[in-house]
Amino acid sequence: MIRFYGSPASSAGRTHWLLEELGIPYEYERIAVRTGLPKPPEFLAANPTGKVPFIEDGDVKLFESIAVNFYLAEKYGPSLWSSDPGERGQIYQWSLWAMTNVQPILLDIMYHTALLPEPERDAKQAEKARGWMVPYLTILDGALRGKEYLVAGKFSVADVNAASVINMAPFLGVPLDSYPSVATWLARLKARPAYKRAASAE
Repeated sequence: MIRFYGSPASSAGRTHWLLEELGIPYEYERIAVRTGLPKPPEFLAANPTGKVPFIEDGDVKLFESIAVNFYLAEKYGPSLWSSDPGERGQIYQWSLWAMTNVQPILLDIMYHTALLPEPERDAKQAEKARGWMVPYLTILDGALRGKEYLVAGKFSVADVNAASVINMAPFLGVPLDSYPSVATWLARLKARPAYKRAASAE
């Protein structure tokens, strides 16, 4: 059985969602990542980075949420993956696009509105970062226009990875009203039973 180490309101959420989509047995070990409490020694022995998500699947031990999700989809979810190199390239593209381009901007907003001590927050920086989201949401809206999903007209791990990032936007003062295709896509994904199960278990 897969052992999944995660923490609420963290990057582990996208792996939790994917595990629910896959419908495979797993054991969820919650790790306190923000309390300052020491992490369990057995967790650190297996995963010296101390980061979540982290999975143990037999002899396979993996950290980094995108790597974990690619592994899980390829091994356990052929319908969420692809044997076609072009489609697989698009799965990589949208997943990495969301992680390397969009997530850092949203985290910048989060730091300057919630995570940093109040004296260190910069409201102007948060507002500037909100403006940086415009071209990225415009690109995503265009890519989703007339489509239900990002790759080959079917739900895939790319949707899980990208939506888990975009889902932060409305909570950080980046409304999706001007991006109807993005808003519809995100609502469709959040209506999935697996998403709801993972969210309720956090």
